[in-house]
Amino acid sequence: MTVYEGGCHCGNLRFAFTTKRTPDQMEPRSCQCSFCIKHATGAISDPDGSLTITMKDPDQVNKYHIGIGISDFMICRNCGVYIGAHMPDGDDAYANVMAHVLDDHASFTRPSVPVVRTEENETEKRTRRRAAWTPAVLLSAQE
Repeated sequence: MTVYEGGCHCGNLRFAFTTKRTPDQMEPRSCQCSFCIKHATGAISDPDGSLTITMKDPDQVNKYHIGIGISDFMICRNCGVYIGAHMPDGDDAYANVMAHVLDDHASFTRPSVPVVRTEENETEKRTRRRAAWTPAVLLSAQE
């Protein structure tokens, strides 16, 4: 397993993404909704990996909601960087991260593949994300 770390510009949002996949085995996805287009997304995930997201100051994290509102789009209020999406799901949670916010982002050279998910309902979104996103834990450094 390899741990890829990353986060926002100011360090308020940090994450550790653990995966067996190499950068060339991961295909970044570029959602075609207006939010993701404006943020030039390239989401990566591994359902067999793990992801820990740490908020240094949770009050400085904007958990933006769009669409049907089941995921928190994690944006730092200090520096404005969007690091990824987090979906609470009962006692579990799943997330993805943006390849360009990894500390080692230069190793992730595959182009983003455009995806359109606008027709999915909540059940379909949750089912797809459980299968494709990374099991995740969201922590506050203040706790």
